[in-house]
Amino acid sequence: MKFCFDTKEFIEWDIQPNKLAVIGDDFVLTWEQFNTRVQALCEEFVAHGIHQTQRPVMVYGHKSANMLVAFYAMMKLEIAYIPLDKFYPKERLEKIARISKSEIVINTTAWPLQIDNITEILVEETKTSRVQKAEVSVQVKKLADPLVYIIFTSGSTGEPKGVQISSEAVQSFTRWMSSDFGFGSKDVFVNTAVLSFDLSVFEVMTFGKLGATLLLNNKEQTSDPNVLIPRIKKYQGSIWVSTPSFTLIYSRIKNETRLNSIHTFLFCGEVLANDLANKLMENYPKARVLNTYGPTEATVATTLVEITPELIDSHTSLPVGVSQPESRLLIENGEIIIVGPNVSKGYTNNEILNAEKFVTINNQRAFKTGDQGYLEKGMLFFTGRNDDLVKLHGYRIELNEISSAINKLTYVVQGETIALKRNGSVKKIVSLVKVNGNETITVAQIKQDISAILPPYMIPSDIKFLEEIPLSQNGKADKKLLTELYMKR
Repeated sequence: MKFCFDTKEFIEWDIQPNKLAVIGDDFVLTWEQFNTRVQALCEEFVAHGIHQTQRPVMVYGHKSANMLVAFYAMMKLEIAYIPLDKFYPKERLEKIARISKSEIVINTTAWPLQIDNITEILVEETKTSRVQKAEVSVQVKKLADPLVYIIFTSGSTGEPKGVQISSEAVQSFTRWMSSDFGFGSKDVFVNTAVLSFDLSVFEVMTFGKLGATLLLNNKEQTSDPNVLIPRIKKYQGSIWVSTPSFTLIYSRIKNETRLNSIHTFLFCGEVLANDLANKLMENYPKARVLNTYGPTEATVATTLVEITPELIDSHTSLPVGVSQPESRLLIENGEIIIVGPNVSKGYTNNEILNAEKFVTINNQRAFKTGDQGYLEKGMLFFTGRNDDLVKLHGYRIELNEISSAINKLTYVVQGETIALKRNGSVKKIVSLVKVNGNETITVAQIKQDISAILPPYMIPSDIKFLEEIPLSQNGKADKKLLTELYMKR
């Protein structure tokens, strides 16, 4: 099978080899340089006899241009990759390696990870080396629809779960992105999300499909508008991709010339509030505001709508759009079900959850999202969740995974986690904890201890101590009463 991403076939590569392909937080690569580095990493895998590995390869780093080189090299070799951000604690990396049965990690930082029984390939700006060797399982035969990537999200059992996205799903997604979004080869995608978060797939896949440019921005750059705005201006970023909450501060900048190169704001991962959309259209009148919806299990997004003043005026809660052409939406008992080639093949090595969430409808893969919503004249409206999964700043977070981490601490008797909402959106995640009576424990200590298990975005913003955790009649933690107790303290 010929894979859809061959780096020799980008639209303008032969015509404009010196055009910028990837602008990392460390160095930049033209399309010619990008192609050369992708090919060199592929040859490195072949030289060491690990190019036929049957297990996914972990790619570790932050916003280095080499992370994109590693992604595209793995795609060219038809090896699934797992993006992992350098802010993940080592225990979580080891857990993901165990769940995925990965045997190789491509490390794009300057510091070796040295995970037991893992072959580690250190990819630096000027050289590639192996700092650790281990056995690698060889694939017997190529799959008709190989996996492209696996993104690990929060899990309700305390274990992260790996969402497997195949070649068919990626091709369906990029066909939609290149045909219906109005993007082209001259565009510069402004990246804000970490590359282990599926929101980044919008730009990671589409810039390659179009032969466009990808502007990566690290945590320090995205945390400071006075740094990010000049960077966007310098490279003439044209497509802004983020969660709505990330854009709040930029929506208030009234001098539109500061970001006059942006022609599209593309949102996903959270509810887009009417006032934010309205403020963006007021302050950036030349830019479009696109709203999308979709879980990681359906390849980033499934619906699309351009927000207009008429939509804002006629709906108190904005729609999330109509389904992409190759997919369709069903509503069963209020739950959104997505059917089509963009649906994941399931979670990595998790057959129990796969049986619960993934079904077949009319010989097509379908995913039971757990999201609530309704259709109105083909337009989808999102109304919330039916479980303890929440979204904060676009990240999917299982509250039970946070509670599980807290309850593993030896000095904790019981810990529960709740989400505080306003106007249907999660604004804050907090935990309420009962500790052993003879222990003197601080909030800072709990946060520090669970940070060895959980990534930064899952650390609760506040922790309150209780003498007892209230229970409901069925013996479970009473989340409503916990919320009331927290608000009173």
